[in-house]
Amino acid sequence: MSEDLSAAFRFSAPPIVDAFDFARRGQVLKGAFSVHRLDRLLEGLPEQPVAELTVLEGPPAVPGIVRYVIEGRRTKDDLSELVVEIQANLVLECQRCLGALILPVNRQTVFQLVRRESDLDDEEIEEDDFGQPEKIVGSPKFNLCDLVEDELILDVPYVPRHDVCPETVDLDAQAEEEAGRDEPLSPFAVLSQLKTKGQ
Repeated sequence: MSEDLSAAFRFSAPPIVDAFDFARRGQVLKGAFSVHRLDRLLEGLPEQPVAELTVLEGPPAVPGIVRYVIEGRRTKDDLSELVVEIQANLVLECQRCLGALILPVNRQTVFQLVRRESDLDDEEIEEDDFGQPEKIVGSPKFNLCDLVEDELILDVPYVPRHDVCPETVDLDAQAEEEAGRDEPLSPFAVLSQLKTKGQ
């Protein structure tokens, strides 16, 4: 990606563009916006924080903000491509402990623009095809925001779970603490000590 991701990102959602003209001109769009603009993504997700920033320096450190860079380009084979990079933190619900889980998203995808749906690959992806750009149908009124939303939806796991749930960590720490203490004396050992003292 040619853009410097460390630059300040102003709050603006990706617009509707002529996809092929965008690629031909080699245009670059970058910005950040509230995740609350993405209704399809939010279906089934816990409530997300509300972003109130107007300028974003660096990757979003808190949930509620989506940052993007979208670059159009032409390849040496004269194909039109879009390079989409997305960064966000989504709040999910862990299906193991039902607690909040923060999913960091840092996704970059290359799309090859085609003119018609018949140009899309219907055959199964061969092993050699991995790493090749995904084909999508471009248009004069191409919604880049929908494309960003689709990419975020793909990143959400079907069954989100912590690697180690916070409650499990606490229980493990408690178990280790208990194991570090001296073994408690049995009632018979206590009785034996009392008898010794009484003699």
